[in-house]
Amino acid sequence: MDTQTAQSPKLQQILAILQQKGWTDDQLAQLTTDLTKAAFSKLYSEAMTSFTEEDLQAIEACADQVAANVEIQKRYQMRTGRDAQADMQQFLDTFAQGFMEEYEKEKFKVQSSNVK
Repeated sequence: MDTQTAQSPKLQQILAILQQKGWTDDQLAQLTTDLTKAAFSKLYSEAMTSFTEEDLQAIEACADQVAANVEIQKRYQMRTGRDAQADMQQFLDTFAQGFMEEYEKEKFKVQSSNVK
């Protein structure tokens, strides 16, 4: 699991709920992996439509992957006016909010059916 995903308090809340519902560690790890991939894919798509040929050349010229990641983040900020980490966090928070809304609806529906 990536550190950004692991640090999301809202996602941690969801993982705790799913664990209470019987999800295994492997299932939880797969969920966080899938969320990280989805967030990365969204950011990557945005970056690729925003980057110029000059940006791509500068990224390719980096000595290693660490330097390339720093360059990507810098150019993402420059081209989109947003921070990639903040966009990742927003993606995770939006997912978590939607999950929690559905979870609360489900709980209410179960509670209502038990009252009848």
